Amino acid sequence: MDAPQQLITVAVDAQFTDDLRGRDTAVALLAADRAADGPLLDALRRSVRAAADRGWQPEDLRRHLARFLSPEHAALLESSGPGERDRLTAVSRFVDVLCELRRLPKIAKLTRSAAPSHPALERIRALLAKAESTSFPAEAEALVAAAQRLMTRHSLDQAALDAPGDAPTGVRLPVDGPYEEAKATLLHVVAEANRCRAVWQSDLGFSTVLGYPADLEAVELLYTSLLLQADAAMPKNGSKKKFRQSFLTSFAHHIGERLARAGEEELTDDLLPVLARRDQAVDTAVEKLFPAVKTVRGRRIQDLDGWEQGRRAAKEADLT
Repeated sequence: MDAPQQLITVAVDAQFTDDLRGRDTAVALLAADRAADGPLLDALRRSVRAAADRGWQPEDLRRHLARFLSPEHAALLESSGPGERDRLTAVSRFVDVLCELRRLPKIAKLTRSAAPSHPALERIRALLAKAESTSFPAEAEALVAAAQRLMTRHSLDQAALDAPGDAPTGVRLPVDGPYEEAKATLLHVVAEANRCRAVWQSDLGFSTVLGYPADLEAVELLYTSLLLQADAAMPKNGSKKKFRQSFLTSFAHHIGERLARAGEEELTDDLLPVLARRDQAVDTAVEKLFPAVKTVRGRRIQDLDGWEQGRRAAKEADLT
């Protein structure tokens, strides 16, 4: 093992054992040696490959590093080395990233299949983008309602074309703070309404959503839009943490009820056997990838006014 590689090992091991003096000494020596750039990049590539073997895709790694370290740490995944400016900081970040990648747990390996192209998708995206940009609530409600109807029809069209080899796939969606539990609940109800299942891994900051490609697209689009709607509808002045948590939890529960009713209204008897097979396939995929998954009760509502205002906001998000 050459000297730079030995120093990298020393720095990473020292950080893991909270030997800050040893870590800082190794980082300083690496920063002073331009010959260390290649070994640092090689160590990073090996760590990325090892993380991939444990289920972590590049997008997962970027999001994780940006959330738990910093965007600058995440940017190292595409870097060509520490560079010439402020090498001490750059090398220190390399060591941080190597440590973080080393401690990543094994997660479900996902294969995301692309949904078949459909003319409705661009119309849906355009409607939601316009709804998010308008300052008129009534216009936003009408645009989201139109988008939801198109999403439901698109999903049912795809279900009717099921082929024998079609199977559920998955995607990981971030669940960021604050109020992660309420946001995870919102994603859960949106997933359920679109015949998908969401498994929240709170310690890692994301939910894994399993379902069929067209349904996964609907979940991503609608969840993102509803987060923006909920934020816009929430009172900004004087609201406390308990109020905001209760508001978002209520918004999620009542949006879920309305989405479920809207979905049922679009169903036809001829599609029921197909959808039943799909539901069973998704449930089987969840059991295979998450054998220890469990349902937990949400926290007790702590602010009645927040709950009522969240319910009112959910009613005003006219999705039926």
